[in-house]
Formats: sequence, structure tokens, C-alpha cells
Amino acid sequence: MQQEMPAHRFVPAPTGRRSLRPAVGVGTLSVAVLASLALPAAVAAAEEPAGTTVVGELVQAWPEPARHTAAAEAPLSWIETPAGDSVRVPTPDVADLVPGSTVSVTLGEQVADDGSEAGAVPAREVLGSDVVAPAENPPAPAPAPRTGLTNEVTVVLVAPGGVADDGTAVEDVAAVVDGAVADFWSEQTDGAISLGVTSTHEWIDTVAGCSDAALLWKEAASAVGFTPGPGRHLLLYLPTGAPGCAYALAEVGAGPGAGGRVYVTDLSSSVMAHEFGHNFGLGHSSAEQCDGVVEGGSCRSAAYRDYYDVMGVSWVQTGTLNVVQAARLGVLPEAQQQTLTVWDDATTATVSPLSRRTGTRGLRLTDAEGTDYWLEYRTPTGRDAWLTSANRFGLESGVLLRRAGGLPDTSVLLDGTPSASGDWDGDYRVALPVGVAVPLSGGDFSVVVQSLSADGAVVSVTPTAPAVAVAPAPATPTAPEVGGPMSGRSAPAAQTSAVTVHGPVASRAPEYVRVTGRTAPALDPASGSARGSGPLIAAGGALLAGAALLVVRRLRAAAPRPR
Repeated sequence: MQQEMPAHRFVPAPTGRRSLRPAVGVGTLSVAVLASLALPAAVAAAEEPAGTTVVGELVQAWPEPARHTAAAEAPLSWIETPAGDSVRVPTPDVADLVPGSTVSVTLGEQVADDGSEAGAVPAREVLGSDVVAPAENPPAPAPAPRTGLTNEVTVVLVAPGGVADDGTAVEDVAAVVDGAVADFWSEQTDGAISLGVTSTHEWIDTVAGCSDAALLWKEAASAVGFTPGPGRHLLLYLPTGAPGCAYALAEVGAGPGAGGRVYVTDLSSSVMAHEFGHNFGLGHSSAEQCDGVVEGGSCRSAAYRDYYDVMGVSWVQTGTLNVVQAARLGVLPEAQQQTLTVWDDATTATVSPLSRRTGTRGLRLTDAEGTDYWLEYRTPTGRDAWLTSANRFGLESGVLLRRAGGLPDTSVLLDGTPSASGDWDGDYRVALPVGVAVPLSGGDFSVVVQSLSADGAVVSVTPTAPAVAVAPAPATPTAPEVGGPMSGRSAPAAQTSAVTVHGPVASRAPEYVRVTGRTAPALDPASGSARGSGPLIAAGGALLAGAALLVVRRLRAAAPRPR
């Protein structure tokens, strides 16, 4: 989907800009030299001798280029100390650790990896590691006494690493946050999240560039006096096309009250809404396509390929937050969801239009292994009013099927009318057909959409219990689940595992395999999707730090920008 991004205002740069670069007498001093003088901590971390122990928070990021052409095979990982310094480590070396936890690692020598080849600071081998403290869930968001906001945003315009600003006015950035972005999250959470700008700062120059986003955020925060904390967000606007910078980048927080750091290079409201979604603890809304079947056989996993949802691809439309993400966030009230397990009797339910925000908006099916499938009903009403036959990509109204997962792809859209693999790229029609039995989870459920109307979709579900009881699969280590429901109940931890995929692409996306005797799908990567062992979130091509970080730069030529 192609997005027509709003043009930036190119106005004269404000006078009296606060510069963080030291003055020099004659000529210019290179950014590299300045970095060695002004930012010794990062350099020191890279030069510590083998055997050094570092204690700090494990943070992760998933790098990718701007146009959906490829993605990294694994997330980038860092250890961030309480002082805000960071040292990057190879992700396989910390695969058994949970992002957001405090860890102690013993460093080895520098090693080459995809991140360093893409321009990130060097990584250090991990010789040993221990968990000092597990990741903690933040408190539920609560209005600040002074502002009445649950989530306060500090906006800073930053020219990183010596690049020129692009003339964007801070008022324009703040207007997007206070307008469309705040409206979206307030509406989708029924007021549980109240987001707004409380502080703005004109253009500053930083020594740090995007090769070390943790250092960039730290330097900008110090310049404007930003103090991190629950419900506090630091949003940097960077010049469009700044070298080495992701299209957008955000920490994945532990919940909607965690706060977090973001940078963007565009004024798109859908992109900003997506990035704050990461701060709130949401992963991406992606898709899985299988060759002629809903699940199983030859499949591919495609990052961001949910055009209905704000946590999928960014384009001109921002639809209703899907039920998987709403449940994970804790804003799908229990009265608006119905749950059916594989051991329950057959049931017929009426699912209300998702955008109506009343009635049963989500039908959750929990299979024998504990994996949740969700059904929702999309109609061209409310926030989904654009969903007519005239929408650019032919997205359908109807009943949609998604599978819940852990980070990075916390929602996976399945194709209810699957096509042959040769037609995948152009197939955006995914609604379940009326009157056709659709098997799920290797036969755990059979779903039939009986009828569709303005009032709701009538859906019958027939569970089939396994002959032998199957214990739920242990969850792959992920960032903490979003902490506590703001209304209703939060989604349960997802049960996923991974299968190795083969193919000549440098990208990896989440892949899933059953733990029972049923045949697992053979997954191939989508063009421009991430692929690899375990679910990985696509992020930006820069060094990041935070709870768990996502870069959003997946832009396909002549396709919409991801968020």
C-alpha cells in the first residue's frame, strides 16, 4: 500500500538554535573526533578488555532498510547501564535472556555481525551471563496531577551527527501528536490512554548520530532536561533522509504506563501512532500466507502485512486497533469478548462490527497448545468507514482471522481465502468466506461464517478436542507481557516456537510451528519480510537502546510505509 505522506513545512531555521557541538576556532572539526572527545563512555565500552563484566538492562532492536527490500536475520541487542551507557552484543549470545531484565554479562572480543556491517557500533562477544533482576511491569497509566494526561510527551527537533535540519517547525510535530495521534489512542482505549505534548524544544545539534540511537536519545534528553519515567515519552523529530537513521524507531515498553523513547523522520500521524503503540508494549501486526490453505504446507511470514491495523503497514488510513492488540493492551473489555477452548461444545456467536465498540467484538479460540486465534468483524463504519470496495488495495469487509503471538509480531493475520504462492504479493483479500468451513490449528477448530449484516456476523465454531491431552508449549523468552488490563483482561502470554527457514534472503520474520504431531508449515520469507528462528520484530537500521526497540523503516517502492 502506498502512502502519500504529508509534506514537511520548509521554513527558515529558528535563530538562536542551541548547539551541542563545541565551538572551534578555524574550519570544522569532524564528528568522529568530536565523538571521541564528547562521548567517551561509548568508546570506552567498545574498547574494554575481554573479561570485563557489564551490568545493565538488556534491550533489543530489529533493523531493516527503508523499502521492504530486506531485513536483518536477527534483532540487535545491547546492555544499557544505569548511567545510560551501552555496549552492543550479538543477539544469539543472549538468546536465553528476556529483554527488559537486568543482566550481568562478561564481554569477549569484538565480533563482526549484520549490525556492524550496517553501520552500528561494534558488538562484543558474550562469554557468560546471569540475570540480576527480571523485567518488571510498569504501573497502569494514571493521569498526571498537573496535566491530567496519562502519557506526557516531550518533543525535540534534533539534527543528529552534524546533518542539517530540514526546517520543520516544532509546532507542526506537536500538532500531529496532540491531534490525530492522541485522538486515535484515546478512542481505541476508551479514554484509558490520554496522550499529549507537555514540552517542546526547537532544533538542537547533537554529536551522536543514528549509529548509536541510545546515545542519541541520551544526549538529546540531557540537552532539554528530560527525565525518563512511567508515562513519560521522549519524541525526537529528525531530518528526513538523515544518514544512517531509520525511518522511525521506538522502544517497546512493558505496558501503556511505561513511557519510552521514539524518533521519527516524518510527520505522518499513522507512523507516530504506531511508534507510541510500541512504547505501550505492542509488537507488529504481520501476516502469514500459505499455499492454497489457511495454515500448513508451504507458507511465508510477512512482517507488517496487516493493512487494517495501526501496528501493521502505515498508509493513509488508520483503522480500528485489532482485537489481538487490544486484548494484549488490556483495553478489550471482558464484556466485548467471548472465549472458546478446544474442549468446549460447538457454539454459534454473533460478532459485532469492531468499530462500533459495543457487543461481542472479539471471539477468541484457544487451541490445545494454548495458542489464541481471534475472530473480528470489519465493516465500513466508524474508524473503518474507508473500508469500501473503492479502497485502494481492495481490502474487504468481513470476518478476519488472526493468531496471537509474542514479541515481535504480537498479531498475525491469516488469509481466509488463500491463494497459490505465485499470487501472494498481490493478494490482499483475506476475509473468511461465507458458508465455508475453515479448519484452524490442524483441526482443533472448524469455523463457518454463516451470515453477515450491518448488525453483526453470525459465526459457528466446532472444537475438536485432542485424543490425548497436550500440555501447552513453553513460551519463547520475550519481553514482559503488557502489564495488567486497563479494562477487561489482558491477553495471555503467547505460546510460540520457531522453525528454521531456508532461502537466499537477508530478512527474517516470525515463524510458528506446532508442538504436536501435526505437520508444521514450511515457512518461506515474504519479499522484504524478516525471517529467522523465533519471532522477530522489524526495526530500523540503526543502533538502539531502551526496553526493547523497534525501527520502522520497511518501505516498499510504490508501497505504504510501515510504522
